[in-house]
Amino acid sequence: MSYHPEQPGSRPMPPNYSQASGSQQPYAPQGQQYSQTHSGQPGSGGQSGYGSQRAYGAQPNYGGQPNYGDQPGYGARPGYDMPQMHNPAMFDSRSLPEQAYGPGSEQFWMAHEPDRTTAMWTHLGSIIFGFMPLIMFLVKKDESPFVREHSRQGLNAMITNTIVTFGALFVFGFVGFILALVTFGIGIIVMYAALIVPLVYCVFYIIAAVAANKGEGYKFPLTINFVK
Repeated sequence: MSYHPEQPGSRPMPPNYSQASGSQQPYAPQGQQYSQTHSGQPGSGGQSGYGSQRAYGAQPNYGGQPNYGDQPGYGARPGYDMPQMHNPAMFDSRSLPEQAYGPGSEQFWMAHEPDRTTAMWTHLGSIIFGFMPLIMFLVKKDESPFVREHSRQGLNAMITNTIVTFGALFVFGFVGFILALVTFGIGIIVMYAALIVPLVYCVFYIIAAVAANKGEGYKFPLTINFVK
């Protein structure tokens, strides 16, 4: 390296770094080259991003599984909370099966104590007042299927008892009148045979009251189903 002394009156010249350093590339191509170099490496830009992966929303969600609301509730189980109140078929006597009557039918009705007491006094009131089943049927026919069925049975027995008793009085009264003419009045005793009919139905009412107190259904014998 040679030393050149400055000439008097001349200004110093700045050093020329372009020739010493050589040709340099601008910064923009270097940045582009850096991005291209890194983009070509495996595992960086060539990898699939998280957006291309299956999101959690696309997975089968728990909503498709049967929820607990579809399971049968406790109200559908027999014997709890009076399921007959929610079953319209229990209010239709034509839909009642044979196991709804007789011993063991308390498992079918599952009647509560107030309904048992009401049905029992419905039958006992038939012996005293006569028209008690009609009142209880009109009051309870849409509230309790157990009381409805007992009052319906009692009402049909009451109507049948009334018709048969008046028919028996007419028949035995006529026969007793004829025999009274022949037997000088003794044959009139035959007319009292018509009282056998209400006495038989009184026995039926007592049996029905006992069954109602046990929570069982009872079907009156010798009865016409006027009320369905």
